[in-house]
Amino acid sequence: MRKTVCLLAMFAVSVTAVRAGGFLDLNAIRASDVKAAADIAVPVPSAPAKEDPAPPDLVNKFNNAANELRIMRNDLTWVKNDLDNLNNTAQRMIQTNSQDAFFPSDLRKMSTDMSRRVNDIRRIASDVKELLGLAQKSKQLNDIARKMDQDARMILYDAWPGMEDASQNLEGTIRSGRPELFGYDAEWTASDISRNCRDFSYQARHTYSDTESLVKNTQP
Repeated sequence: MRKTVCLLAMFAVSVTAVRAGGFLDLNAIRASDVKAAADIAVPVPSAPAKEDPAPPDLVNKFNNAANELRIMRNDLTWVKNDLDNLNNTAQRMIQTNSQDAFFPSDLRKMSTDMSRRVNDIRRIASDVKELLGLAQKSKQLNDIARKMDQDARMILYDAWPGMEDASQNLEGTIRSGRPELFGYDAEWTASDISRNCRDFSYQARHTYSDTESLVKNTQP
């Protein structure tokens, strides 16, 4: 087919040249011209380069970071509600001037959990930062990076302003009440919760920024 197209093209050129001389003589089209036209190679578009698969160990690192982000996102589902509930209980204690037997332990548990979450998000942030230096163009890695980016965005959405505001409201309520109602270490504990929520938001913001870069760096 390619040779046929070239032959016709040469034929057209030859006819045009002969007509320019005032007559059309098929004998003027030499066999050597036809053969030369048939031998001209027509460039054929090359097939897209086949993408090399990402190294299995790199895929595993991406998947591990993605799993950690998904676990963290799920862990935040009820944190703001729990902070709001603690704040509501503290307000009720002030209004009724009465203690709540479960409040001190619930407050300490929230502080312990938030401290753990800060350590977790720091570790995840470090893992994502490491992936930025290892990333390569790959559809498989890009698909994983997009999932990571979605979870990182939702983690930041939960942390700020929701968790930060809720923790600050709780700290303010406890500071406004009498220490003997909540326990003498309640103010310190509430302050730790607020600080950890701020630290968590800070790490979450940087993690989200890095997952955005990871999506760009792995885009084929």
